[in-house]
Amino acid sequence: MQHYKELVALAHSKGIKIVQDIVCNHAGPVFYYDSNDNDSFDRKQKDEWIQPYKPSGRYDSAKWMDLPKWNLQRTEPAATQVILGKKVPQNGSLAAIQSYGRKGMSPGSLGAADGEEVMSDFFSLRAFDTAPESKHFDALVDDFVEVYAFYVETIGVDGFRIDTVKHVHHEFWDAFTNRLRERLGPEQAKELILFGEVYDGNPEALGKYTYRSDWPAEKTPAIDSLLNFQFCYAVRRYLRTGDETFGTARGIENAIRALSPNPPHGRERPYYNQTPGPDGLNAAQKIVNFVENHDGINRFRVRGVNEERHFLANALTLTMPGIPCLYYGSEIALQDTQAGPYENAETGRLTYIHHDNRAALERNQANEHFQAIAELIRLRKELPALNGFEIQPLWVDSPASPMDDGIFAFARGSKDSAPIIVVVNASSEQASTSIPGHRMPLIDASGAPLLQSGERLEAIPLLRNDGGTATVKLVQDRGQPKAEITVGPESFHLFRVVQ
Repeated sequence: MQHYKELVALAHSKGIKIVQDIVCNHAGPVFYYDSNDNDSFDRKQKDEWIQPYKPSGRYDSAKWMDLPKWNLQRTEPAATQVILGKKVPQNGSLAAIQSYGRKGMSPGSLGAADGEEVMSDFFSLRAFDTAPESKHFDALVDDFVEVYAFYVETIGVDGFRIDTVKHVHHEFWDAFTNRLRERLGPEQAKELILFGEVYDGNPEALGKYTYRSDWPAEKTPAIDSLLNFQFCYAVRRYLRTGDETFGTARGIENAIRALSPNPPHGRERPYYNQTPGPDGLNAAQKIVNFVENHDGINRFRVRGVNEERHFLANALTLTMPGIPCLYYGSEIALQDTQAGPYENAETGRLTYIHHDNRAALERNQANEHFQAIAELIRLRKELPALNGFEIQPLWVDSPASPMDDGIFAFARGSKDSAPIIVVVNASSEQASTSIPGHRMPLIDASGAPLLQSGERLEAIPLLRNDGGTATVKLVQDRGQPKAEITVGPESFHLFRVVQ
């Protein structure tokens, strides 16, 4: 713990914040199912690790593990502890077998949406019973609150990435987030971010956890925000084909529109809670955009995915509103050659820097891909439009003509905030933001023109293209500015408005 505290302090001294991965759904394989009733863990028997899901009732055969060399023992903390001089009060619920569901697991439970996904074990990881009607509910919530308050107050972490959110009762998140913020107090709660992992591309499935289960009676946010799996899947369909083909960017457009403050047609509320959290920002403004991670979706760059497509994916992540999240190694286009684009795999958990190769740190920073990513991060900080929240999709390639094949374009900012036009070409051929008879309109989200009379678009030079591969033709069409922007193959471009 002291080492961890020193790591966080060192990070803070360099302007780096630390977000800790946490889990309230399950503990490790801390108990076994004594299927043969011999009061002994027969570790070579699969049914003592995993039992079939039991819809009603629980397995009475669950017994605590006792294998210290494998760290398979009853969950800690079992009682109040003092760590680094700080008292961490505990009710003992984490170490009480009655706090666990003990219902086994079925193969389909991870993707279920009927309650089984909430009560089931997570493979051999033992699920807590987070049902609000359970006798141990308050004790379990309070114990988790005290544990994670310790990491904020004593260790100094700045936020939590909450694992397996959809496998926990919604009411648990209502109670946990509310009590944790109250426990920390308004000043620390204002500095804390709580974002969750829901393995689903449906914005309704994601955004519902930013609302409390008792909404609209209580409109304050539950979890601050979510990892944006909708965006992740959309970028992959567009760019991660494994060859020179490409998909449509309409899924990215849909992911952008899902963040709207207006309720979708036929729904009573927006997908994401628009009520600001303690920091003054709402859930849509804190959405966490990513295109790859450590779990089964794996690295973006696998077999058949070139460095250019990988850069385009990261460039999109860095120019979206919200919080960009890059997987380690992305900055040097680290490739997992063991996996393909349509496979679930976890082979991307590669060693980045070997212990005897510290020179790689300096060498990586000189890498062209690293420099290009660093440049986009710098521009995101420097250009107000890229670190704001306004975005308007402008052009997605049309099947009506090959002229715009692979093109996706959008505007960041508005006419009043130095707007930036972003153009992405996924094609291996030159393409433009136009088809015969139609050019890309230059308007913000309100429909107002982004260019006034006498203004033009200027390419911002980038390391990957030096700004020299694009041409811009502007026209006025019934008082609305429109643009035909022609760009090179597999390229990314930024344009600003100048006189």
